[in-house]
Amino acid sequence: MISANSLTAAVQGQFMFVLPWMLLARGSSPQVAALSGAFIYVPMLVTALPAGAWSDAVDPLKLMRIVTAISLAACALYPLASLAGQDWFVLVLVAAVVVGAMRNLTEGAVFRGLADTTRGSGLLRAHAIRMTVNQAALFSTAFVGLLLFRAGDAEAVLVGICVLYVLALAILAIMPELGYEPDPGRRVRDRLVGGIVSLRANERLRRISWVTLAWSVFGGAAVALMPAVLREHMGMDELEASGTFVAGAVAVVTLTLPLVRILQARYGALTTFVAATVAQSVTVVLLAAAGLAVVAPLLYCAFLLTNSAAAASLGGARASAVEHEQQGLLNLAVGTIGLMGFLCGVVLAAGLLGPLGFGAVLALVGAGMALTAVGFRRSLAVAT
Repeated sequence: MISANSLTAAVQGQFMFVLPWMLLARGSSPQVAALSGAFIYVPMLVTALPAGAWSDAVDPLKLMRIVTAISLAACALYPLASLAGQDWFVLVLVAAVVVGAMRNLTEGAVFRGLADTTRGSGLLRAHAIRMTVNQAALFSTAFVGLLLFRAGDAEAVLVGICVLYVLALAILAIMPELGYEPDPGRRVRDRLVGGIVSLRANERLRRISWVTLAWSVFGGAAVALMPAVLREHMGMDELEASGTFVAGAVAVVTLTLPLVRILQARYGALTTFVAATVAQSVTVVLLAAAGLAVVAPLLYCAFLLTNSAAAASLGGARASAVEHEQQGLLNLAVGTIGLMGFLCGVVLAAGLLGPLGFGAVLALVGAGMALTAVGFRRSLAVAT
């Protein structure tokens, strides 16, 4: 399930990084490119709570198969239109909306699937692996999309996305059944109400929710800017950016798990999150200096690694605070709070970019990220 989910995360990464690149190539401004993430993240925000309730109420494996097939069909529309001689770029945006709407259902199914098959420290490790693989796929596999865009424009990118979905369906087709037993006595509405009541009563989870919101504002701003930063601020072309993404993938995959495991064993999940966030803020501030363009790939790798470590630590702490029967709903509920912050960060970055420029905006984002981590340190310690 983690492998199939990582392939759908890779698709999300294509729309996060390659869609802005497409728009920049078509003459759009950096502000418009930064805001293009709304096509995938607004649907994710709208569908999060219903998706969480559904993922706790139905067979998670069956749910993943269905939503992956729907996403594949949506992403195939643009290549099919191109074969018919029509350059309907709006179909790319439609595909992004559908992928965003389906993404939470896949994530919720994985949350529930991991809870059904792991417990205790095994659950922490499983979420660390899930987050590490997802981060690598989300932020680093865009190099494939950039190379495809260079070779065959948007049509080639969407064909590559369809291949990712076909591979995910192939994995899901050969997976053994989880032995899930449905609970027909509980309706989705009842699960939503019960989950929200549980969230309000869980002080530790509420603290984690506030931390997630604050961190995501500045993280969203940084992530939204990255394609334009690499292309416009650092002057990279598709090949240079692709090499940077590959290096980022290697750093995330090889270093995140040992780094998180060592730090969590010594300091705990939440303190690890704070330390990783402070380190991440330093990389963002350094990226503000255009004179450091020669080391931009190294800084980008450090940004991805610290982001992955922070997300893995926070995700594991969140899952440990959620009851088994509410893994899908409450994980996505807190994730929705983070997504709200992420979207606020995207809008903030796009709004400030015009009057301030890349250097000033990145410096402000990095400073805000560090202040947020330090300011929440005492609250996180209490929550632990």
